[in-house]
Parts: sequence; structure tokens; C-alpha cells
Amino acid sequence: MGIEEEAIKRLRNVKDPVTEENIVDLGMVVSIVEDEDGVRLYLDLSRGTHGPFMDALTWPVRAKIVRDAVAVLSDLGKVEILDAKSFQRYYPEDD
Repeated sequence: MGIEEEAIKRLRNVKDPVTEENIVDLGMVVSIVEDEDGVRLYLDLSRGTHGPFMDALTWPVRAKIVRDAVAVLSDLGKVEILDAKSFQRYYPEDD
């Protein structure tokens, strides 16, 4: 099994705290890229958020999803998590 397939399998254990559905079935996992630097995970975390007020309201949910994704992928090597639309990097927070 390749890294992408293994990552998808593990990410099925990461639940959206609002719906309790996994982020794979919800379509939040847009792509997974593996290269010599590690694994980059592109998530659709800003879906439905328009403007700073909605961003602020949904931040705790996005932060939990990112923390849970990092936890299930941490032993696959270096993991970077980005928003698929804005390319905002959620993890690691600083380099």
C-alpha cells in the first residue's frame, strides 16, 4: 500500500466534530502529495466560510480536524497541511 492509500485509510478516522462524519467521505480531503520532503495534505477547510466573522466561528472546528489529521499521519514522516483553496498552511504553524 502506498503513502496516499495509507493516508486516506487513516484519515477516515478523523471526524468532523460537527457532523461526526469522517473527512474523507465529506470530501474535505482534496489531494495528498508525496515527495522527497514528506507528505502534503490539501484539505477543503474553508468551504462555506465567507469573511472574517465566519472564519472566526469555524476556527475551532478546523483546528481540531488539523490536530486529529496530524495525529493519525505523524509517523508517515514530515506532514504539511494546507487549505486547498487559499493554500493557507495550517501545519506546521511555523518553520
